[in-house]
Amino acid sequence: MSVIDPSLPWNDSAWSEPSDNKWQAQLRRQQAWWREKRLGLPAGPRVGHARLVSSMLPDDVDLATNLMWPEAVAAAENALLALTTEGRPGLIQEERLRRNLLSSQPLCFNVFGYLGAHEQSLLPWVRTIQPEAASIDNIRLEWAPATGTLGGSAFDAFVSYQTKAGNRGFVGVEVKYAEDLAAAQPKPANDKYKAPTLTGSWKTGAVERLDKPKLRQFWYNQLLTQVVLASGEYDEGFGAVVACAADHSAREVTATVAAELTDPAALRFSSIEDVVASVQGHDDWQTRFTERYLTYAQRAG
Repeated sequence: MSVIDPSLPWNDSAWSEPSDNKWQAQLRRQQAWWREKRLGLPAGPRVGHARLVSSMLPDDVDLATNLMWPEAVAAAENALLALTTEGRPGLIQEERLRRNLLSSQPLCFNVFGYLGAHEQSLLPWVRTIQPEAASIDNIRLEWAPATGTLGGSAFDAFVSYQTKAGNRGFVGVEVKYAEDLAAAQPKPANDKYKAPTLTGSWKTGAVERLDKPKLRQFWYNQLLTQVVLASGEYDEGFGAVVACAADHSAREVTATVAAELTDPAALRFSSIEDVVASVQGHDDWQTRFTERYLTYAQRAG
């Protein structure tokens, strides 16, 4: 049954989405709670549909409603402009960014877009991946190299740094929140993904083991890391999947894909909680972000 009353309480069972698994339902309740209790807004329709969804904002909100800080809004506007200039506007769906509370894309801007204006604040987190990192050069959102992008894909966030020895490196970040990994890449991989997996970066037979719906997205993202390294602009690079600490699916898939690399340390899982906790001196950001995204256990019932 479709909900037609936008003021129905956030925890009413009528908001249940049949397609949600237990994890997705928990996070959807979290965002419905935030919408009602913190924003004071009614539910809005799903993008392109009339049916109301508890984790959607009304049609008339602006970016600043879903993106919680001016820095995040500015990062989104800059990314949209850059992608339009480059002829790749589809990488950001503006309406989803503006209205979908549950999407990982606004979450990414609320973390890495905000921190992009305070670059060195992310250094402690980068050091959990590369202990020799000495400074952050840049933080970019929805970024990919100009050539060799493997079908128009991009990193959700791209963090470049310099090491104590003066080497240039990067962390290519994939952010997940409530996505169903098995639904992300249902089609078998074509040759543009298979061919670079036959290089020395991957174990023999990796293609056959990785060509599965649940594994393809993180596999493809790691291939994009290889593309950037092959450009010669960087001396080293890592892939990182950033998701909730309790997202066991994202954690397990990251480990499975990493195990197919000749250097498994080139792909890491890092919890959103750890990213937030590593940042010093941004207490208001940490408090508000944590309340919005990471108190989901309190909405589990």
